[in-house]
Formats: sequence, structure tokens, C-alpha cells
Amino acid sequence: MKKILAFFAAVAMCAACFSCDDDNNDEDISENVPETEEVGDTLVENEFRTYEEKDFKTINVPITFTDEDAPVVLKSCDIPDIDFGERLAPCKTSDDPSQFDPLRDRGYTWTDENGVEHKSESTYMQVLDTPEEGIVTGAVKYGDCIYMTVNYDIFCSGCHEWSVYEYDINTKETKEVYNYSGIDRVNDVGYWFSPQIVAGHMLYTAYDPSGGASKQITEAIDLKTGERKDIYTSDGDYYNFLTDGEHRIDFYSAEHTDNMGTKIKLTVKEYDFDTGELRTVTESEETKVFNTAICGLCSYLRKPFDSRKCEFVTEHYSIKTNTTNACILYASDKKAMYVTGDDTDILHTYDLEKMEHYITDLGDYSGLQAYYGEGIILSDNNMSTASTGNIYYMMPEMGLIYKIGENIPHDSFVYSGGTVTMNAIEDTYVEITENGTRGYNKPTAVYWTEDREG
Repeated sequence: MKKILAFFAAVAMCAACFSCDDDNNDEDISENVPETEEVGDTLVENEFRTYEEKDFKTINVPITFTDEDAPVVLKSCDIPDIDFGERLAPCKTSDDPSQFDPLRDRGYTWTDENGVEHKSESTYMQVLDTPEEGIVTGAVKYGDCIYMTVNYDIFCSGCHEWSVYEYDINTKETKEVYNYSGIDRVNDVGYWFSPQIVAGHMLYTAYDPSGGASKQITEAIDLKTGERKDIYTSDGDYYNFLTDGEHRIDFYSAEHTDNMGTKIKLTVKEYDFDTGELRTVTESEETKVFNTAICGLCSYLRKPFDSRKCEFVTEHYSIKTNTTNACILYASDKKAMYVTGDDTDILHTYDLEKMEHYITDLGDYSGLQAYYGEGIILSDNNMSTASTGNIYYMMPEMGLIYKIGENIPHDSFVYSGGTVTMNAIEDTYVEITENGTRGYNKPTAVYWTEDREG
């Protein structure tokens, strides 16, 4: 089986409700498809190709569940109970700690029997002299290690004291590979989510104080040297980065150009760790709606101003679909996949060699999806937070589904380090003072996909 190519992540700008109105047809394929030359596992295109639905033969593929061994297995590692010590975040000892108080502008107020108004003091302001214990907030497998983000600043509006720890699965040894301690970022958010790792670098997002919340920075931490570097800065209204899990990152930055938020200028850039170069894929492209994915090809789904239907766009081709909204799952020179849904998710797979369009109603298997190898990983849990569900592997063109994990408590899928990973998480509360508690989701185990040996 080929190595993993991509992962699926649906961005917040994709509409909450999806709809589709596909017209099934068996028309002959277009005569305007350019010739291609196959080099290894990739089709080298002579020119940009434009497809329409009528160019494909539509085939409805029913789901068939099989008890046979799947070509993919789900493995796991429990996160050990490690004492990460205590630290006092620098925001608490700064000249004005109140600027980092999450309740600074919206604290709870009340009026007593004498008509005097009072404002509650936040937990953060109560614990300025109290060091906090390090807590694990995210974990991911990369190579033979589990990398964990550990937070020492849980009551602050940002995170000004956090670290990355490496846990070796084989030797059971733990070491700190990176520490951030400072107030030169308005809000480091990378500590709060499942980490993503590309080419030995952990990625996260921060905000530059000079630009406020609109100036978002993607930073990369070298897991061998602990060196941190900025690789992309966005000034758009909306921003997202997605990785192929192996060597590159695509950045999607959008600027709203009207008061209604219906006109968007979309800019797509790509950073390659192999070359260290940041290149522009598309710049200031106007659209009504967009949805993004990173996969074999940099791709996005857009809706032109003169159409209700979406276009599936990559660097090498575009497909004018009969779908009014969707979420991209995967794209390469040979295959394009997206998901639509109302009561259940509908999977659309375009085979660009056979010129066939496969449509599959996922039914009870609707939930989370991620592309892996020659198929996709599915979950019947569609929640992004801790919820128990079954994990499946599916071969889209055949409709075959294999169960690879049962009753797994997991969060959303993350494509990182060449595999699809997820965390088993539990609700936890941190208590520092009698009235000072905060809840968070604590990872307790890491699950990941691998090809079955033999």
C-alpha cells in the first residue's frame, strides 16, 4: 500500500449545513481531456484540466461491511502519569498582570443591599503568586515517540508558560525538547490543541501583539534542536493551516471584502520543509464560499459569484460539481474526494483515470473522516471532543468497510507524522484555590493508524 498522502480537516468557514443535488448520468467522457504521462505513481499533466459532472460516468456504490482483516490497523499508547513540576508564568509577575485577566472586560458584577456595585475577582487574579502544575493538553505520535504539549498557565487568557515533552515509547524515557516562557505573544494557541508534526517540526499558531488577533503567525519547533522559527504570517480576517503530515504546509488566508461577509478574497500559500521555500499558489481570488484540505495536491473548494454550485480546485485541474456545499477529503492527480451531508454524509469520489464518479451514502458510518493510503478512516462519532465511537477503514470504490477499533473514546482526527492520530480524552478540573478551578480535556492515550504487516 502506498504511504499515507493526506488528512482531512473541515474549516469553520464551511457552512454548518450541507446539501447536494447531483445529477446521475452515463454520458461519454469529454474529448478535451489532455494527454497525461505517468511517472512513478504520479500523473504529469501537460496543461490545466477543467472537468464538469457530465464528463464522468456516475456509479452508486452501496456499503458492504466485512469481518475480514483490514489492510489497516489501529494502535495505541497510554500517556504515562508524569510529574511535570510547577512553574510561575511570567504574565503573573509582569508590570500589569490584569491585562491577561480573561475577565478583565466582562467580569461578573452584582449590587449589594446598600446599592454598592461589586465586581468578582477572576481565578487568575487570585493565583498570581501561585505556581501551576504542568498539565498535558495535547499529544501525538511521531516516529517512536509521543510528543506532548504541557501547559503551566491554565487560568490566563493566553498561555505564557508551556513546554513540549518527548516520551519514548520503547525506553519509557521523557525529556523536555522545548519551552516557551514570555509575554511577547498575545495568545499562543498551539498548546491547547492536538499538535501537528511535519518533517520533525511541531506546528502551532500565535498572535503578534502589534497586529492583534488579525495578525496570526504559524511557528515551527524543531523537535531535535528545540529551535523555534516563524514560517508564515497572515493579516486576513480568517486563517487556517493544514499539513500533508510529511513535508509541507498549506496556508489559507481569507479577507472579507463586504459587510455581509459574502465576498471573500482567498490567498493560498505553501511552505515546503524540504526546500525551506514559501510559494504562492493563488492570491486574492474572489469567491463566495471556500473550504480547504491538504492532501496529495494543494486544493480548495470555492463557489464563484455567478454560480450556486461549487468548484473543486487544485493546481492541476478543477471540477465543476453539482454540489452546493461540501467538505474536501482528498485530492491527487488521480483522485478527488469530498463529503456532503444532511441526515447522513454522502461520499463523492472522482477517479480521474477511469473518469468515473462514485457516490456512497455513509449512513450509520457518518461522522469523522480522514484519507489514509488507498482508502479513508471513518468514525461513527461526529463530535470533535471526547466521545466514544467505533473506528473503521473504508475502500471507497468498492464500498467495503472494516472495523479497526471498537468503543474508542476519541477526539477529532489529526493527520500528523505520516499517520492519522486521535486522543482518548477525559474531562479534568484543575484546583489551585478554594474557588479557583478550571476544566479542560486531558489526553489519556494516543491512537494511530498503521498498515497491516504482511
